[in-house]
Amino acid sequence: MAGFFFIFAEQNRSSFIATNTMNSKMRIQIKALSLALITMLAFASCTKEKTGGTFTFSGKMQKGPFVTGTTITVNELNESLGQTGKSFTTSISSDDGSFSLSNIEMESNLALLSGNGFYYNEVIGQLSSAQITLQAITDLKDAETVNINALTHITKARIEKLVGDGMSFSEAKHQAEGEFQDFLGVTEHFNQGFEQMSIASSDDFNAMLLAFSVILQRPSNNLMVVPTLPAELTWLMTNLSTDFADDGIVDNKALVDTLLYNISMQDQMYIRRHIQNYYSRLGFNVEIPDFESYIARFQTMHQETTDEFVYPDQASPAPELGPGGEVPNILVKEMTQFDGTNAFVVAAITPLEKSLKIKVTGDAHLDASLNNGWVITDNTTNGFTIETQRHGTLVSMLVYLGGYFKDGTAVVEYYEDSDTPTFTKQITWTGGWMQK
Repeated sequence: MAGFFFIFAEQNRSSFIATNTMNSKMRIQIKALSLALITMLAFASCTKEKTGGTFTFSGKMQKGPFVTGTTITVNELNESLGQTGKSFTTSISSDDGSFSLSNIEMESNLALLSGNGFYYNEVIGQLSSAQITLQAITDLKDAETVNINALTHITKARIEKLVGDGMSFSEAKHQAEGEFQDFLGVTEHFNQGFEQMSIASSDDFNAMLLAFSVILQRPSNNLMVVPTLPAELTWLMTNLSTDFADDGIVDNKALVDTLLYNISMQDQMYIRRHIQNYYSRLGFNVEIPDFESYIARFQTMHQETTDEFVYPDQASPAPELGPGGEVPNILVKEMTQFDGTNAFVVAAITPLEKSLKIKVTGDAHLDASLNNGWVITDNTTNGFTIETQRHGTLVSMLVYLGGYFKDGTAVVEYYEDSDTPTFTKQITWTGGWMQK
């Protein structure tokens, strides 16, 4: 019996040892597998989530160009676009708005760029009377150029809203930029982000930026009004950004009407000249993009337009002052006889993206002090030549026929989107204007 118990005990002991040996091996294998799995996950996590680094980039700050001395601040952002408290500063080094930052170390790729300073107002052709602020949110990974402009500023709040709703930064930025292009009436897709666009470079995406920069600012030569223009611009950009942020749509009609009003008062040929002359004075040879066609797209999107050249029977020589003071329009094609003792206008509405030139040969004289939308290319004692520089809105200017109550005649030629006359008429008058 004792032998039986010994044999039984030995079998149990052997089984117990074998079992524990097997369990120990399994535990070792499981532990090793767990360590390997943890290491793999940690490595994968590091390679996927690792952000930040050392960044070097340059850019330009533009409404028109911001001037030398403007301070640029770079604030590091976390994934939720909250500021981490880490920041860097630099300043604009040239009056074309150029700045750069080298070897800045950040724990995140995401950054908010802000600048506050004076800018060249391309609409009126002079430096701003006060400072404004523009901002841009960007991903600095692989970025060589980061510009700050009106488009980056307007879309900033919308990007923050989308990220707050759970989108990644790249998705939010792509959506916000597409939505604002829709508002501008631009349907094509650009590979460039808004922070890569510049008003002083050719290509359509740069033309879109310049067009929007232009329509934000109303023109004025009134010495009492000019100092208020930066404040008006800040107000308009803030309200556009706020309206756009919530749903990616600008549906405040008053804001849209403000932009359309700005366009109706702007002289696009002069704006182009202002920009070209400014960069030329700085020593830069730049190619100004076709911003005029993108302004026309915005008008097509948001206002009623005509495909016909319109010559109203009467018009005010100062339509921006509102209705009233209308006088006969010598451009009405059916009218050929006039009472020369009266004042007249040359007034027209030119279709979007079309040109209109009027050439008058004879004893007719312009009053350029009330010129709204025409550019005078020739003005002599024997007539004048004018071209429209506003589209989809009324252009008007005072004109006098003859002088010292003298009867007279003149030939009027119309160049309607053509290099040759599309219509010609001869006008006559009796008792010419006494102030020749």
